[in-house]
Parts: sequence; C-alpha cells; structure tokens
Amino acid sequence: MNASQNNDPFQENNPVGPAWLYKTIHDPTCKAYHRLHTFLNLIIFVAAILGALETVESIHAPYAKFFEVSEYIIVGIFSLEYLANIITARNKMGYIFSFWGIIDFLAIAPTFLQMANITALKSARILRVLRVLRVLRVLKLAREALQKMQQTSAAEKRKNPLAMNLTIYFLALFSVIIISSTLVYFAEFATGHIQSVERQGEAHLVFHSNDFHGEPAPSGKVTIVGTDKWDGTHEIKKWSPEEHIIEVLVSDPDVLAAMPTELTKLENAHWQKDSPFTSVPAASWWCVVTLTTVGYGDMYPVTVPGRLIAAVTMFMGLALFGMLMNIIGKAMMAALFGAEELEGEQKAAASSSAALPAKWNPTWIHCPTCGQEHSAPGSHGGGH
Repeated sequence: MNASQNNDPFQENNPVGPAWLYKTIHDPTCKAYHRLHTFLNLIIFVAAILGALETVESIHAPYAKFFEVSEYIIVGIFSLEYLANIITARNKMGYIFSFWGIIDFLAIAPTFLQMANITALKSARILRVLRVLRVLRVLKLAREALQKMQQTSAAEKRKNPLAMNLTIYFLALFSVIIISSTLVYFAEFATGHIQSVERQGEAHLVFHSNDFHGEPAPSGKVTIVGTDKWDGTHEIKKWSPEEHIIEVLVSDPDVLAAMPTELTKLENAHWQKDSPFTSVPAASWWCVVTLTTVGYGDMYPVTVPGRLIAAVTMFMGLALFGMLMNIIGKAMMAALFGAEELEGEQKAAASSSAALPAKWNPTWIHCPTCGQEHSAPGSHGGGH
C-alpha cells in the first residue's frame, strides 16, 4: 500500500478487484482492515521467533516436524496476502517491483524454492543462505507501525505520545536484533552433513562430506555431532573442501576406544564450525551487547561478512540510542514542565496574533491587543 492510495479520494468508489477484498487490504476505515493487519503482524512476530528457535539444535531436533508444518502454514498465509495485494493493486507491475512488493516476494520465495525439485538448489548450503531472506518479513512490522502512526490523528498523538513512540522504537529494535542476529549467524556459523568416517593412523579420524565448504575456525577445531561414538570438538589436522574430507586428531579416550576399523557410513551425522554463534538466539546476545556499545568481548565475528554486519549493527545501535533519548527527553519535558501544553498555547497565541489587522480601526471601542479604549489617554490614535 503506497501513499498515493491513501490520498486518492476516488479509491472507495473505484475499487480494484472484489470490493470487499480491496477494502480489507487498503481501507483503514474498515474494521476488517485492522483485524487482518493485526493478524498478519502477529504471524510475522511468530514467524521471526520460530525462525530463531529453529536454529537451536536441541529444540529443532525433537520438533522438526512442527517447525516444517509451521513454516508451510506461515508461508501459505503470506502467499495469500501477496496474491491479494497483486489483485487489488491499481498498478500491478508497480507493486510487484516496488520495495515492499519485493520484500513480500522474498519472504515466501525460499520455501517454494526448497519445495521445488531444482538440481541447482539441492545443496543444503544454498538453501541455508536463501533462508536468510525469510527474516526480511520482519520489516513488515516496522511498515505497519509507520502506517498506523501516519493514520493516527493529531489529537490521539498528543493524548498518548510516549506509548506510541515507544511502540515504534521497540518494533525497530526488534527488527534490528532479529535481522542482525540472523545475518551474523549465517555469516559466522557453518555446518554440513557427513556421509562416512574412517580411521587414519593411531589417533586420526577422517570424515567424508559432500557438503563441505568455507574456512576452518580460528580455534583450529571442528565439532562433530550425530555419530554417537565420535561426537565432540576435535583438533583439525586437515581441512580440504576440494577432497571433501576433514581429518581430526582424537584425544578423548572414549572416542579412541571406539575408533572404526574400516570405512563406516553415517546417516544423521554432521560437522559444525567451532564458533560461539551456534544459533540465532546465541547471536542475539551478541547483537544486544553490540547495540548498547557494551562490548563484553565474549563473542565477536571473525569473518569478513560477519565484521561488515557488525559495523552496520554498531551504527544502528547509535541511531536507536539517539531515538530512545529523544523519546525519553520529550516525555520528561512534558511530565516536569508541561512542554507540550506550553507549545500548544504558544501555537494558539501565534495563530490569533497572525489574524489581527495590521492597522488600527478608529471605529473600534477597544484595542484588540491591549484592551484600551481608543479615546483613553495614551491610546493608539490613528495608527497601530
């Protein structure tokens, strides 16, 4: 929905598509409009939270089916919204290629690409990168908050400005945390499936993986998960994406005792980069510390993309801090000194003064400025 649609007085008389659908999507005076957008905002919030929790291995593993079904339901809802916007748009191509039209499309595209049996997209790595696009749906929350503020009357804004300003601030903060945390998680963390394992020497294990990419962690270690016997964080002896192998040095006695004697196939095993950014919730802690400029140093990005994301997050933190100080400052001025009331009185006085005539009218009994009679001593006489 763009600004031209809001200001067009002929919209209600000339709806595009079914009248009830047009009003539900675009008419702020319709009750169905507010119900729909409240529901969509709730779905956006739920989708963002589920997307973050899905990256936590201990939560995703036992509830994988729940996350899968939830994703299909959420994408189905946003697909219907996307189609409704196209049907009711006056300029359909303009909406599709507009900023919000592209955001709406990117919010649903990764799921459909994952469902399609496309050879180029079978790689789990490509699908993981595409999943970053889903977090862009959080920007819809900021869009709805801005539209609500624009539709609010001046009297309502003066009635409760602090609540409205804080709502917009926390929606902006939530959007920045979710987007920055997700981006830095995908930039810093890497994982892939392992097909088989074999013993190499006395204390070396070689893991074979067709889903092997990226650079080793600065710590020189890799975490193996899902093998039962050989799980753990091991020192890397050889990291070769070209040969599709990871060779590690085993120091754990229990793992040494269970070393394979021949090539062993694995079904649910995968490797993980040794990084503190193990999930989006874990990265959210880093994001909050960065936004508030505290900088504990317990988590920090080491890749080039991760550091670029961190730099943008730092500047966003400064902008959000300035916004919060402005909101709190205005609220304190209004509470302590009645700044808003004084400002309103000053505007009213300026408006009444501007309405006064430039010259004195001798037929007046009293001066409209000082209240004196024009015949009284010291009166304005013939000029004012």
